[in-house]
Amino acid sequence: MSRLPAWRWGPAAALRPLATGEVHLWRVPLDATRGPLDVLCQLLSDDERARAVRFHFEADRARYVMAHAALRTLIARYRGTVTHRSAFHLGSHGKPALSPRPPLRFNLAHSRHVALVALAAAREVGVDLEAIDGATEIEDVARHFFSSPECRALLGLPLERRRPGFFHVWTQKEAYLKGRGDGVVHGLDHFDVSADPALPARLLADRRDPAAPERWRLLSLDLGDDFRGALAVEGNEPVLHRFEWE
Repeated sequence: MSRLPAWRWGPAAALRPLATGEVHLWRVPLDATRGPLDVLCQLLSDDERARAVRFHFEADRARYVMAHAALRTLIARYRGTVTHRSAFHLGSHGKPALSPRPPLRFNLAHSRHVALVALAAAREVGVDLEAIDGATEIEDVARHFFSSPECRALLGLPLERRRPGFFHVWTQKEAYLKGRGDGVVHGLDHFDVSADPALPARLLADRRDPAAPERWRLLSLDLGDDFRGALAVEGNEPVLHRFEWE
């Protein structure tokens, strides 16, 4: 499994049909003006609007609204519908899906001023995005949440690779759980992913589902020095197309 090269995003106008075996990944800048916030809020569900008003800081509220409005706009475009307020069904652990359920699958991640939207046809998909935070106590967090093999691998890295290695592990784990729709109900330590940021993303083992490494593909996402991302896709290696929301 090869590491993805640096991003070369296509224009938003290049929207193409989503074929079986493909994943379309959209990067959405959240600090650009998308229109009045109250207008964008009309694209959201009642629950999403209720969550938006609970943000303490206006910038965080605006980014949340823009990310979820972008998700609903993309879903409408891919489905060829005029409505942006498609009904979402929440799985037992909170993963949203369209209801009634068509082949289109999707997942959203956002951190600071960037969002990622992943869409696939008839295969589950999860995406995670994290801003690399120099203040995170990575060894303490790793010991608390990561599996023993992951901790050993991470702490065995040269010091300069440990922080990117931590976020390499974290984003893979989050993307995998989001793809499966399991949430964190079973914790984060029952499965192992690769820890060295210089190596490809990979699901090494899942002690609750031993066949999972044959069913799931993990991909590292190169987002520059400030962010780390990962994509989890059910099934065979996907054909990945990447787009920039303009």
